[in-house]
Amino acid sequence: MVRSIKYAVSMVFLMSIIFCSDKKEPGPLVGTTAKFWSLKTLDGTFEKLNKYSAPLGQKLRGGDERKVIVMSFFASWCQPCIKEIGELHKLKEEYADKPVQFFLINLTEFFRHRQSDQKKYSEAPDAREFLRKKGLTDITVLQDPTGRTARAYGVSDVLPRLFVIDKYKTVQMDETGLCSSCLVDDLTPMIEELIQE
Repeated sequence: MVRSIKYAVSMVFLMSIIFCSDKKEPGPLVGTTAKFWSLKTLDGTFEKLNKYSAPLGQKLRGGDERKVIVMSFFASWCQPCIKEIGELHKLKEEYADKPVQFFLINLTEFFRHRQSDQKKYSEAPDAREFLRKKGLTDITVLQDPTGRTARAYGVSDVLPRLFVIDKYKTVQMDETGLCSSCLVDDLTPMIEELIQE
């Protein structure tokens, strides 16, 4: 009995070490040039990456100030996504007067219309109404109904997927399933540093 308890405690300890060591490695896109995207908002206007971020020496297209971009791929059926969005709203309020742009990239319709559709996807609520009911409406939502942008960023069924892109179009963070309660503490130092660049 005592031996099995010691074994179980040892396994839990070992698994936590393995999990923590995995989280320290940067995501696959960190350090790469962010892929261009042009996506429609819920209101029907378009937002483009190069309005906010461009390589050093290149001008922005239609924007007046370089900004750090924080973008999260989400779907309304994804509970961890909603927790992450709640934390991103706190950050957006904190950086309201700073050169930081927040986006939520909606994949709800993409998952709803895939051939390998499952019940949770087909019955997922409309993202606009879902976010409105949760009181999470102050971050711009971009529609990716074909999943084209998601594929360009290597986003699969594992959501949420969070990216931070600096003012010069370089991916600085690529995280899947970041601890939502740690998100503000993890992102704040990075955003502060990137704002100063």
